[in-house]
Amino acid sequence: MKKIKSLFLLLAVMALTLSSCADESPVNNTTNTDASISLRTTLRQIKKTIGTAGRDGSGDQATCFNFVYPITLSYNNGTVIEVNSYDGLIALLEAETENFYLEGIQFPFQVQEEMTITTINNEDEFMALVQSCGFDTIDEDIYVFNCYQAVYPFSVINQDNQTIVINNETDLYNLFASPNSNSDDYIVDFVYPISLIKDNQTVQANNIYELFDLMDQCEGDTDCICTADYNPVCVNDGMGGVITFGNQCLATCAGYTEADFVDCGIISPANFGGLLGTCFQLSYPVQVAYQGALVTVNNDGELLQYYDASVQQLPDFHYPVQVIDTPVSSISITSAAQFSQFINTHCN
Repeated sequence: MKKIKSLFLLLAVMALTLSSCADESPVNNTTNTDASISLRTTLRQIKKTIGTAGRDGSGDQATCFNFVYPITLSYNNGTVIEVNSYDGLIALLEAETENFYLEGIQFPFQVQEEMTITTINNEDEFMALVQSCGFDTIDEDIYVFNCYQAVYPFSVINQDNQTIVINNETDLYNLFASPNSNSDDYIVDFVYPISLIKDNQTVQANNIYELFDLMDQCEGDTDCICTADYNPVCVNDGMGGVITFGNQCLATCAGYTEADFVDCGIISPANFGGLLGTCFQLSYPVQVAYQGALVTVNNDGELLQYYDASVQQLPDFHYPVQVIDTPVSSISITSAAQFSQFINTHCN
């Protein structure tokens, strides 16, 4: 079937080359395009609307903005093509495969939001638009594993074209939340292949198309909808390693059972004051018990007034408290033991 689909796609591209009336047409390969994670994120969103808004053009508006055509796109093999309409773009998306898919776009281009036309000059501006529209980004998918669990280590490429090795959840957290990083950091791509675990089985994604496809499969998995409560469990991965999940539901959804659970080895947190605002942030206001009374505090400075590191491991919180663990997610912590484990997992 893959060979037949690939043959069909090849014939389709040849037909576009031969037809002067085609809506999409190959252009001179000297045209400069840039690989764009924002483009793949937008195309993913458009694909989701095809079944709901249809192909009458309203689907483009359903994605928060629509492209001002023509736009110039490129495939993962370097083929460059000019797209002249929404219908033409949909036709290309429906013909994509894991071996031949749209990957790049020529900057600048224009988009229309309601009655406003905006010029997008580079990838940073495109990502800002994608984020403002609330599209599901790969940053969120890769950090909030409700379906697949990453196999560490793996490597990512950031917007400064730096390759960063991610050895554990702490490294992944620091990628987005490190005080030394730009608050606008985002993942541009991965070093492939990247391995993921689901139902105790390991699968590989060999490119961004396959990775998005795996993540989209999770959206239809209604049997695994887990809360954001942080009550960590650890499992033996069967290869001598230990994987930490945010709660038992996430571990179960990844295919593990209680028979796989092992001791996480909770270590009491050290220097809460030094970690606050660097490793994690709190969502204020919170309440702490102090000298027999509940005190409401509204910021880090106020909180540290009620914390004595010489006699306390943690402030005496009135739980639950909401902890912001990345720029794109937060978790609810319901006890001091859970807070200790959170710090042990994310900050060591």
